[in-house]
Amino acid sequence: MELAKTLTKANDAYRAGTPIMSDAEYDRLVKELRATNPEHPFLHQVEPEPESLFQGSKVRHVTPMLSTDKAYAISELAAFFQRVLVFAEALGIGKVLFRATPKLDGLSGRYDGHGHLSTRGNGLEGQDISDALKKGLYLDDPELAADGEIVIVQQFFEENLQGKIFNGRALTHPRNFMVGFIGADELAEHHRLAVEANAARFVPYVALGDVQAEADIMLADIENISRRLRDNCRYLTDGIVIEAMDPRIRETMGATNHHHRWQIAYKTKGETTETVVRSITWQVGRTGRVTPVLEIEPVELSGATIRRVTAHTAAIVQAKGIGAGAVIKIIRSGEVIPKVEAVIQPADSVEVPTQCPCCNTALEVEGEYLLCPGGLVCSDQAEGALEHFCQLLEIEGTGPVIVQNMIQGGVNRFSQLFDLTLGDLTGMGISMGVAQNLSTAIQNRARTPVDDWRVLASFGIRHLGRGDAKKLLAKTRIGGLNFVTAEFLSAIDGFGPITSPSIAADIQRLLPEINAVVSYLTIRHSMDAAPSTTSLPLKGKRVVFTGTFATADRKILEKQAEAMGAQVQSGVNAKTDFLILGDKPGSKKVAAAHALSVAVMDEVQYVDLIQS
Repeated sequence: MELAKTLTKANDAYRAGTPIMSDAEYDRLVKELRATNPEHPFLHQVEPEPESLFQGSKVRHVTPMLSTDKAYAISELAAFFQRVLVFAEALGIGKVLFRATPKLDGLSGRYDGHGHLSTRGNGLEGQDISDALKKGLYLDDPELAADGEIVIVQQFFEENLQGKIFNGRALTHPRNFMVGFIGADELAEHHRLAVEANAARFVPYVALGDVQAEADIMLADIENISRRLRDNCRYLTDGIVIEAMDPRIRETMGATNHHHRWQIAYKTKGETTETVVRSITWQVGRTGRVTPVLEIEPVELSGATIRRVTAHTAAIVQAKGIGAGAVIKIIRSGEVIPKVEAVIQPADSVEVPTQCPCCNTALEVEGEYLLCPGGLVCSDQAEGALEHFCQLLEIEGTGPVIVQNMIQGGVNRFSQLFDLTLGDLTGMGISMGVAQNLSTAIQNRARTPVDDWRVLASFGIRHLGRGDAKKLLAKTRIGGLNFVTAEFLSAIDGFGPITSPSIAADIQRLLPEINAVVSYLTIRHSMDAAPSTTSLPLKGKRVVFTGTFATADRKILEKQAEAMGAQVQSGVNAKTDFLILGDKPGSKKVAAAHALSVAVMDEVQYVDLIQS
């Protein structure tokens, strides 16, 4: 899908410190992708940094490092508070406190308290960047294990670095500077200046100043709260982060693969500028939708050079008079990047294509969109479909260029992937090293068990995303899809009378190819899955952690305990089951535990309990 490709490219550039798109524009495109293709794999992962960005080895995170959902409008923030309060009411919690902290605009990382620092990476594993500490990255508390942000003191950057030319490049943005600092083999002059001033830092989130209040108070005064938190922060910010504080609410609301549901980032609109549209590029996505991308006169905002802006649909282009020569206003939201705010001067003429820019098939109108009905005959659609298939099946090494080579090399069915030899891949113009890695990835996919719903969702059947694929395959095995009819689907909760006929028809149309792919794979069937009796060893237990722990930061241990079914409490009471002691525990908590006959154990005993 072209939109996902654009987002991937923009994310890679942002992580590398050379952004091509603003935060607001990026978030808007994410919202568009969620509306048009809610089950796309890109939406169900933490946006990763490029693997080649830094030199360190991979580090598997003890607990996932997730991203943060975002709100740009008061109405979106109010909806977040309401969602939390609904959960709190269901739990019988009357007073709900929220914590607001500055949202740092830096590079996310995790420090273990023992000299090891890693990036967030893809949320599950990052890269070891511990050598940044040797280069002089400053730690306020070298013994505090915590998640945080790699940043530079804003005043130092503005007074000593901003706008200066080093190695032919102007320093324009603190975050981009820190990415360069982390990735540098040797410190350059501007890096050494920051080190000598202790200005390049790892800042734990728990060390940030905060404001705590109930929802109605925080919402009513949100602009003042945001301004105070950000004005009093020494580092560049691009909003504030708001989170529910009660661990019971956090446990119940949980998280997606991308973000915690009990937390949100609130960003505000800012700087605007005007630019001129040079031309429009029309792009074809995996589903055949043809979308316009504006090629604009480059503008500089927050350290990013903006050259392209998505115009969403052909209907918008026509209604607003967007074409070559149009003057548009771009607004920077979240203090980083822009979106099209308004059309100041419409173009003299607006041209909308009547034929697919890829395969020349006559376009159809579908609501506000243009649609190419060419299907797999259209190479852009075929590339998007194959890339989606590989992403969802987690076949590594299948980026847009490799997929394009395979399509041009004659791959027009998903099942063909599993018969490709090393010679086939190199014959498609893929280098030997990449071909070997890809061949290994395909073989590993065939050998390693894969969930049936993931296989079915990888075919990109319209209206059948990952969630509905799970629901369907909880009722029938993937080998029995020949019996799936519109009536069968309508009887399953979540499938409606409008979409069921088209889903059933597409399944029957694709059935030979689905069966062919399944024949190559080791399938893990949803109907065979049974709840694990050992996965929640602390289910129903109320626990309190106190002190400093050797195995991980206390916050991490609390998250792990919650994942194992525990209810983590902030203080000891008569209902507490265990008090877990680290180094230098709180004396009041220990005294309360003894007075209430609460079981007390040290870190070693706690680990033994979990393992047994």
